[in-house]
Amino acid sequence: MQNTVIINDIPYNLDGILADCWHRLINGVKSSKHPFHCPTLGTVNNDEVELRTVVLRKIIPAERTLIFHSDERSPKIDQIRKNNKISWLFYDEKSRIQIRLKAKATIHHLDDIALSRWKDSRLESRRCYLVTPAPSVLIDFPEDGLPKNLEVKDLTEENVAEGFQNFVVVKTKVTSIDWLFLNHVGHRRAQFLYEENEVKKEWMLP
Repeated sequence: MQNTVIINDIPYNLDGILADCWHRLINGVKSSKHPFHCPTLGTVNNDEVELRTVVLRKIIPAERTLIFHSDERSPKIDQIRKNNKISWLFYDEKSRIQIRLKAKATIHHLDDIALSRWKDSRLESRRCYLVTPAPSVLIDFPEDGLPKNLEVKDLTEENVAEGFQNFVVVKTKVTSIDWLFLNHVGHRRAQFLYEENEVKKEWMLP
């Protein structure tokens, strides 16, 4: 039987599918218009699952690592501290490819990694971490919580510096990849499990 999947007239074996997964993730960082740029992140909150959209900030394929930024006061950071097992969901509607990742998260706050990512971010992005009193706090009227006297045109390194206290970098190391290709003639699915020194690659029923 055929041991490949045809996508856009190109045959992919398991090695090719795995390489394509990482290629798509890398492109998700490079372009804000790429369907993988804003994936869904899942965390565990006691006995419930919490989902939200985040911006994919960086990919390190050699370390199987995906990175996103957050506010240290956000509930998801507390959830990750209590249970660092997280999941990612990506979907490309045009190519009909879904990728689900399981990973373990590490939080970087007020350290060299956080400082490096902070310096690489835009001033308007840093401004987001000046929200008061904190993300997810209930309020009486709809507002963004940002300083009223700090317009984007007035931003400087100095007047957004305080936001660094709330800035965190979350590095997530992938432990498995679940790949799904939706096709009207028959869906195809594969699984990749990262073990100590190898990747276990298997076809699965969709």
